[in-house]
Amino acid sequence: MPGWRPAMEGRTPFFACAAEPRFPYCLYVPPGLGPDPAPLIVAVHGSDRRPEALRDLMAPFCDRHRAVLLAPLFPIGSTAPDDEPGYKFGLFRGLRYDQALLAMVADAAVRLPLATDRFMLTGFSGGGQFALRFLMLQPHRLSAVSIGAPGYVTLLDEALPWWAGTQDFVAIFGHPPDLDAMRRVAVHLVVGADDLETDVLRVPEGHPLWVRGAEHAGPTRVARIEALQASLRAAGCATTLDRVPGVEHSQEGVWPAVERFLDAQFGG
Repeated sequence: MPGWRPAMEGRTPFFACAAEPRFPYCLYVPPGLGPDPAPLIVAVHGSDRRPEALRDLMAPFCDRHRAVLLAPLFPIGSTAPDDEPGYKFGLFRGLRYDQALLAMVADAAVRLPLATDRFMLTGFSGGGQFALRFLMLQPHRLSAVSIGAPGYVTLLDEALPWWAGTQDFVAIFGHPPDLDAMRRVAVHLVVGADDLETDVLRVPEGHPLWVRGAEHAGPTRVARIEALQASLRAAGCATTLDRVPGVEHSQEGVWPAVERFLDAQFGG
């Protein structure tokens, strides 16, 4: 219908990002927000690519804190037929996915008043990988990050190549990791205590994602997130790690721990 505009309240439709139309996003906007810029939370989907389910999970939290949620979608095949894991690694096939997300944030800020200088970021599984590498690439844009059960982790280890470590970070991204900025971000790590699957995490030599040290952090998501915490702490980053009892690989299962962490960012 000519002149139709979506209501910018509640669960919005998906929007094409003007600067990166391959990557749409949806929002959750608590009803009755005023004209002042609202806090922004970005929640990144896992390999299942169900951002609307993640938005629905977090909507009551956003209502409670009067925060807007942005949930991006990184579709398979948007850049190349083999790009399923691309968004998780920061850079894939020449595309900077951290910059694509920042384009979505800027696009959303044109649609409604948002505080976007620094925002909160959360992701689970594949989304946890995205959140980790966004922390390393754009820490100055984050106030807090929750990294949930990443399958493959990047350690702050200059003896290992990207993505297992940061040996060639400068050559790839043009600057070193900004450790001072990373230390100013509240970092939450979370994993189900029973998230012990190993087969899907193996990256043997010859695997499309293989790099030297790909399995250096351990065989399970629990071992890998513990190695990540040790690496971040050695670099001076304050972190908290929640191992959620009785939970395997479940975003809903770890959500109460994520919610407590995000609550604390609002003084709850």
